[in-house]
Amino acid sequence: MTTKLIVIFLLLCNSSFAQVKPQPTQFDKFVNNPKIEWAAYASDTFNFTGFNSLLLNRLYKKQIKASFPVESRTPPANKIEYALIDSIDKVFFYEEDDYAMDSSGNVIRLNKPRKKIDTARFKITEITQVLYIEDGKLKSYIPWVTPTVPTYISTGSYIGERFYFNTAFNYQYNYKPRKRNKTIFLGQTKKMVKLDAAADKLKEMYGRNLLETLWPQLLQNGTEFYAVDSNKKINPQEIDITTGYKQPLLVPHYDSAGTIYKYSVIYQTIAPAKFTAVQLVQDWYYDHKKNMVFSCIREMYVYLKEADKNASPVFKLVFK
Repeated sequence: MTTKLIVIFLLLCNSSFAQVKPQPTQFDKFVNNPKIEWAAYASDTFNFTGFNSLLLNRLYKKQIKASFPVESRTPPANKIEYALIDSIDKVFFYEEDDYAMDSSGNVIRLNKPRKKIDTARFKITEITQVLYIEDGKLKSYIPWVTPTVPTYISTGSYIGERFYFNTAFNYQYNYKPRKRNKTIFLGQTKKMVKLDAAADKLKEMYGRNLLETLWPQLLQNGTEFYAVDSNKKINPQEIDITTGYKQPLLVPHYDSAGTIYKYSVIYQTIAPAKFTAVQLVQDWYYDHKKNMVFSCIREMYVYLKEADKNASPVFKLVFK
């Protein structure tokens, strides 16, 4: 029973960060720059094959630094304190040092078998990400990453992931890896971002969401537009803020007696508010030399919700 309570308590501690009132930290204060027009946290969990094990092995060899788990927009994020893997494991496995007395009466520390992570299940990484628009371009910033470990109760039931440690700290939001650095491709992901979500928003100018902020530049900077249904390229010069997609509207025509004698089909432009979400296609990389993760946003699918139908993508943007 005690073990169960400890596990539940620690899981609650991991999630308790969400109860702390968000505040600016050293990792997100860059959004105050006048060039930043929009910004929001867009953290998520991904399964990059072998990535967690790579980080753990490098940590054992003291090739990289790590800290105890830190959550974004909380006071500990302003003062990162690095720790050795031995200290991290003690906290993670709830270990305490055991001591005994030898024949001479001296107190000695007992060497206990070291607990290890089950690498077969060590797959999920939480990526802390800030999406932001600077000078009309959508960019991604990864302050750090957090390998997580699955947790099971005594019955064998999976109850969630526990944060293990934080690493790959990046203190420069506009960091760009040098070509000579060893870069490892981690994989490609697709992430939905709701345009009306405000929980993790850091900055929004003039009440415009991500798409509305980005739109004027999309029409000028050579971004390629494609229709989702046909995958045919669309001329952006023929698309306005309503995207040029239309929905038919039947307009009745009346005779002198007030009787409808025909209908005309016209097309009504869709208001920007109709667009509810975007899906980002991102390529992820690990800079082995700097121990940093970065992402390139390749495509964006724009979703539209009509009447009682589920939201669906209506066009795709391809970034160069």
